[in-house]
Amino acid sequence: MRPHPRPGVAAALAAAVALLVSLDPARAAEDGPVPSVRSSGLRVATIPVEGMACLSCAASIKRAVKTIEGVSDAEVDLVRRSLRVSYPPGRTLLLDRVTTAIDGLGYKAGTPVIAP
Repeated sequence: MRPHPRPGVAAALAAAVALLVSLDPARAAEDGPVPSVRSSGLRVATIPVEGMACLSCAASIKRAVKTIEGVSDAEVDLVRRSLRVSYPPGRTLLLDRVTTAIDGLGYKAGTPVIAP
């Protein structure tokens, strides 16, 4: 088999396939129910992200945000061009660090919307 003429494209396709496999409903049922953020006592903020156009962009943002102390979870929605961050209550200054990290990667973070 010949290697793909554009290795970056092959890597992006492999990442997309891995993402689709991880979203398999049958597999999710095997893993059991996922505890809701509300039941865990965590706060959730959604941050719009301009300039995010591919899986590599999304992975870079997620990786950077998850390294910030106090971030419990970070999920990127490439279709909606947004980032969903879970964090403990009382850590609102954490969102400033998250938006700064996004901007530092070359993207433009919008105003966080905190879920009620």
